[in-house]
Amino acid sequence: MTDLEAHVNAEGRDKLVKQVREKIDELGVTYIYYQFISVTGRIVGKGIPADHWERTAERGFQLVYGSTANLYVDRHGDYIGYGPESSELVGIPDPETFCQLPWDKRVARVFCTCFRNREERENPGG
Repeated sequence: MTDLEAHVNAEGRDKLVKQVREKIDELGVTYIYYQFISVTGRIVGKGIPADHWERTAERGFQLVYGSTANLYVDRHGDYIGYGPESSELVGIPDPETFCQLPWDKRVARVFCTCFRNREERENPGG
């Protein structure tokens, strides 16, 4: 079992995912901002309509490796970390971090844990 599979299948997580769905419906949330922290400490993420909560909670969403390094390049012009030809990361939301945004009640945010892509040759889902 990969780290990604263990995370998604953690005991009690399915109950938390259902509780978030109830909260989404109760609060009228229509859009969720899935966030993670870059290596420089910047909060970055991806917005997805709330209708896709369950699928995203189970399968995650794709993001480029460079987003974890704010797409910086080194002094030679090479991307820090991984180049544009690299596979994508998978972001899996942590349901216990779900929160409606106070300045726009239609939007919520949830923090995510990032994993290597399931199709990678080396340490898939790690």
